[in-house]
Amino acid sequence: MTAEGNEQSVRRIVVVFGGGSSDTSVAGVLASLASEGAADIAAVFLEDQRLFRLAGLPFATELCRITTTQRPLTFGGLERQMQVQALRAERAVQRIAEHAGSSWSFRTHRGRLGAALVETRDVDLLLLGTQRRSLAPSGELRAMTRALRSDEVELLRPVAVLLDQASPGTRTLDAGMGLAEATGRGLIVFLSDEVAAARPDLARRLEAFGSKRWAIQRVSSRDRDRLFVGMRRAAPAVLIVSAGKAGFEESSIDALQRQLSCPVVLVRD
Repeated sequence: MTAEGNEQSVRRIVVVFGGGSSDTSVAGVLASLASEGAADIAAVFLEDQRLFRLAGLPFATELCRITTTQRPLTFGGLERQMQVQALRAERAVQRIAEHAGSSWSFRTHRGRLGAALVETRDVDLLLLGTQRRSLAPSGELRAMTRALRSDEVELLRPVAVLLDQASPGTRTLDAGMGLAEATGRGLIVFLSDEVAAARPDLARRLEAFGSKRWAIQRVSSRDRDRLFVGMRRAAPAVLIVSAGKAGFEESSIDALQRQLSCPVVLVRD
């Protein structure tokens, strides 16, 4: 699991799979990130400990997404499901890494995300899927449905960047622009009131994309509910956001995963 290249320019990408429906999208974003240059990929399959607690309860059942029928949820059955999903994720990472010429590793962790990330060091990019389960309000849901109705429209879903730190988040913007360029997608930048003064410089940087491939949308980071609604309405293929001064905090990551329905990339600025 080695790759040739200049070690100083290698980006360390940590990707977290959870066995959910978003894993396919996560793998797609990982492939695009790995294609941009030398990368060291550390993949983690995160087993949700809460599911295993539920499986230990009497009369626990699960709903089959294919047949919509209920069936008993057992500890052994859940373990087998997780093993199959982890193997699928590992094979996807292997294919992506070998195609990009990247070094890679894969491991399974049962427990909280924070504990899994403690074992990772010098992370440049952290890629995660979504945990969103609840339905959006009806008006928002109709707008999202129109945006996601066909495969052709899927290709038009933009890369989104959130700039809400005290600094413009240069590496975060670079990551978003690079991913948009690599995938041929448009770019939408959510610019918070805190950094609104950066808009002219930001617009000049984005001119290289062409006027029809990018947009800047002002948002208020103080009203988090409206911020998330605006992001979901844009139906991005992926959201790029700065990890901030505090680094990869589990509480901040959890909020993003629960509110959004797309993969999230956190960038260490």
